[in-house]
Amino acid sequence: MTRRRTRPRAAAVLVGCALLLTGCGIKRTGVIDSGHAATVKVPGGNSTVLYFLSKEGDRLVPSPITGFEGHHINPVVLVSLLLNGPRGRAGEVGLTTGLPRITDRMDEELAVSPYSHEGVTVRLPFAVGNLPAPARMQLVCTVGLSAVPDTVSPVTLQGTDTTLAPADCDLKR
Repeated sequence: MTRRRTRPRAAAVLVGCALLLTGCGIKRTGVIDSGHAATVKVPGGNSTVLYFLSKEGDRLVPSPITGFEGHHINPVVLVSLLLNGPRGRAGEVGLTTGLPRITDRMDEELAVSPYSHEGVTVRLPFAVGNLPAPARMQLVCTVGLSAVPDTVSPVTLQGTDTTLAPADCDLKR
């Protein structure tokens, strides 16, 4: 009985080794030149960016503000533009927002603190405690990436209900 069990095992090992040595029929090829690496133009540098949500609402999408290249936009104006939702090309391609719209009266209650080493505080005229994470990231990324050029600043959101802990922009969301 021992002999019969050894033969099938030995045969299986030999077949496995033979398959490994043959490379399963894949032939060698030389180096194939496929051209240059892909490049993508990412908003940044001198352009100011608003972060909206994809059609599905599951990820942030940068939307550059045109016409102000090389100029710093007041952060309160930036937040106001974000809260008014996507317009122009951003709206045409289906970008959306998870943030509530505000009225003109509420617009006067918006405030953004000056930058400090602790970051920036955004005071909003609505509750922030129950905002979905993507909506919070819209505010954090829009303000956090525009406060100081080439710097990611922590952003504290202060609403009518609570003040959230400072957060950094996480574009993976």
